[in-house]
This record gives sequence, structure tokens and C-alpha cells, in this order.
Amino acid sequence: MSDLVVRTAAGPVAGRVADGIRSWRGVPYAGTERFGPAGPPVPWSTPRDATGPGPVAVQTTPAGELVGTEDCLTLDVYAPARADGPLPVLFWVHGGAFLTGAAADYDGTTLAAAGPVVVVAVSYRLGPFGFLQLGTAREPEPSPAVTDLVAALDWVDREVAAFGGDPGRVTLVGQSAGASLVCALLATEAGRRARAAIALSVGGPPLHPAESVDVTGRVLAELGPARTDVAALRGLPVATVVDAATAVARSSRRQRLGGVVWGPVVDGRVLPARPGDVVAAGALRDTALWFGSCRDEMTMFLRGGADDAVAVARGRIGDAAFDRLLGVYAATAEPGEDVVQALLTDEMWVRPVESMARAQAAAGGRAWLSRFDHAPALAPFDVLGPTHGADNACLWAARGRFVERPLLARPAAVMGAADEVVAGVLQSAVLGLVRTGSPAVGSLRDWPPYEPTRGVIAVLDARSRVVAAPGADRRRAWAAVEGAGVPAGA
Repeated sequence: MSDLVVRTAAGPVAGRVADGIRSWRGVPYAGTERFGPAGPPVPWSTPRDATGPGPVAVQTTPAGELVGTEDCLTLDVYAPARADGPLPVLFWVHGGAFLTGAAADYDGTTLAAAGPVVVVAVSYRLGPFGFLQLGTAREPEPSPAVTDLVAALDWVDREVAAFGGDPGRVTLVGQSAGASLVCALLATEAGRRARAAIALSVGGPPLHPAESVDVTGRVLAELGPARTDVAALRGLPVATVVDAATAVARSSRRQRLGGVVWGPVVDGRVLPARPGDVVAAGALRDTALWFGSCRDEMTMFLRGGADDAVAVARGRIGDAAFDRLLGVYAATAEPGEDVVQALLTDEMWVRPVESMARAQAAAGGRAWLSRFDHAPALAPFDVLGPTHGADNACLWAARGRFVERPLLARPAAVMGAADEVVAGVLQSAVLGLVRTGSPAVGSLRDWPPYEPTRGVIAVLDARSRVVAAPGADRRRAWAAVEGAGVPAGA
């Protein structure tokens, strides 16, 4: 049998080789019914063509077109054609506000070759199909998408050796919603098998059951059938379900950033606890963690004005705390800095993961923190600066080019010299953690794990560097607010 035909438990898959990298795309790892948990895929007997992109989950494109299929539980595998021994595995969970994205939007060729590593990129159910759970607050059901990702990790544990990967050396990597899901996976039995995790721009913690039930109830009110009438819910047209979810999101913009109402639920079985609690309990002290954020995360979300985002932040930390912090930010502002954006970035994206890093250090584990300060020469970052997703564009860049992202309608673009430098540093650090359990390589070789008294982080820019306790006055103001009982969000 050719090394491009690999037999999995469900059936054989036939891949391709290009530029020294073997790839298998659209490999089924699970199957399911609508709103149900992931189960075994439908088996096949003859070699399945795995040379082209797999299906995408149901989602709406930036142009407003409804695309995708509910039969989307596939993954892509990229592996060097020649390698000595089994390679560590980079398990990629895409972002997209729990609403968009797919494995098909990412090409693992560059990272697989540079590692060398085996890259596994997974698609999972999105929006209401991935996160509407039909349980109650007392007896919640697992989020369908979390069962998808657990099934994908089980597939890696069972199958990746046949593709050249080492199931004992898996690193979870995700960005935005994908980073939130990576953190959630770390609280699952399957996720705790990973030896490391990288979470770039964590979008928020899993939902409590009452929150999830509230969202589900509002969507069901739009749809009509009761939560117990699963047959009727499964019979609804896809567009009807999407329209109901969209209506609920529009009415939630001042309760949730951008009206993003979906997220994994702490169900007590598959996902037994919030990641921050798992870290604080010391359950991840042997797992190397890296939390990253972009300097101006919120610029992306404030293009239509800051009122809704400010309302969300005030709702989380309280009006008095928000106003005190805003005063400190105004007093310590850099020339030209948007202090509201800076405060919102810290409240939403920075403080929660710093809290998790503190908890990891207190538990005797290792966690690294980073900030991405570079604005890629690529729309929209060429206008908005180092905002949400800037690091992701550089992580997946290839051969001096930003790659095309079809689902985002973002074309490929030539990288500038600074882009190439920053992308090289970021990719090397990510691959360093995947290979060795530490991102402190190359120009970041002096980057230590986070320790609260020093607060050292890595800053990725045209001149990447390691710095201690940036923004000390603001950090002290946050410490005072959080010490007064305001939750840190982790």
C-alpha cells in the first residue's frame, strides 16, 4: 500500500504529496445527528479521495451567503514526506466567533515542514448546530461542538501514528473562539492528554448552564418547537435555524461582545468545570501553557462605535470600576492612544488570561504570556493596526505571502520585510512549544514562564523582545479592582 493511502478505523484515505509534505484533507473523524453528540463516522471500504478541501460547517459568509453542511466533521492532516521517527502533533482549532471558519481555510504545509511536525486541523459544528444544547440548567447537555472536538482528539490518539504523528506529544493550538475551545478542551478528559496548549486571543470562558439555557430558550422561542421535541427541531430547514439564532444575536449586543451568544457549556460530564478552576486546582501543572493577545484587540470590534462594547464591559466589572480604570488609562496614555480601546482590550482579552497564568504559576506549572504588536501589511490590519487576528495571519503565512482565506473573503498578499521577520519569530516559538514544551527559542530565548512578581511577557514586533511588567500603573489599578471582588473573567 502506498504511503499516501492510510487505513483508519473507519476506512482507507488516499492523500497527495506536494513540496515534500503529504496531506490528507476532509478525513471523517465522527458523525452525528443535529443537536446530538458526536459518534462514530459512517465506515467506507474503498480508498476515499482526501486530496481536496473538506466540507465546511453551516455558516454565513461576509457577503451574507449561507453555505456549508451539517455533515462537516472532518479534519485535515499534513505530515513531512520524510521524517525520523514519529513527530509531535499540532492540533489546530480554528476561530470565528463560534460562527464561522473551517479546517479548509488553513494550509498546514509551512508549519509541518518547518517543525517538522504533523499538523491536524479540525472542523466542527458552528453556531446553533454546534452550541445549542437542549438540556436544562440543572441537567445540561454537552455542547455538540465540544463532543466533536473530543471525538477529533480521540481520533488523533487512535489514528495519528499511521500518519507519522506521536499521540503522546500533542499540543492544542487555537485562536479567538478556537482559543476559548482549546481552554475548554483542557478541562476535558481527552484534552488533558495534551502535553501543551497555545491559546491566542481567548474570547471568554465557557458558559454556565443557566447562560446556555437562556440562549437556547430565546432561540427556541423564535423557532417554535419545545426543547423536548427533538424530532421537530431536526426537521426544521437549516436557514430557519440560522435565522432564529441571528435574531437572538442581534438583540444581545449589549450583553455579549458583538452579539456572540454561543460558546461551550460547563455540562458537568464532558466539560466538568471552567478552565480557570481546573488550572487553579493544579490539574494542568504538567501542561505547558501559552496565552497570547494582540495589542489592539478591540479596534476590530469598535469600527461601528464603542457604545455596545463599553456596555458589555460595564456590565461585567461595574460602572464605578470602569470609570476608575478609565481615569488611570487616560492619565497614563501614550501619544495617540485610544484609551477606551486599550481598557476594553485589557478587560476582555488580557486580564482573564493573566489570571490563568497566575493560577498556573501558583499551582507549580508553567505558562507564558505574549503580546502581538505588529500590524501586518494586509487588510484590515494595514488600517486597524495590530488588532484581533493579526497574529493569526502571520502564524499561517507561507513563503513570503499571507495565504488566501476563502471563508473570510481575504485574498493572498505579499509580505513585507517586517512581516516576514515577525512571522518567523511567531512560527518558531509555536513550533518550539510543540517540539520541546517551551516557546523560548531564537530571539525569544530569554522568555521565562510567567511569574506574577515580575510579570515578564514577550512582545512580538519588528524587534521582538522580552519585557517585564508593562503598564505597571494600569496593572496596579486592575489589581485593586479585582481585589475588591470584581471577577477577573477566567
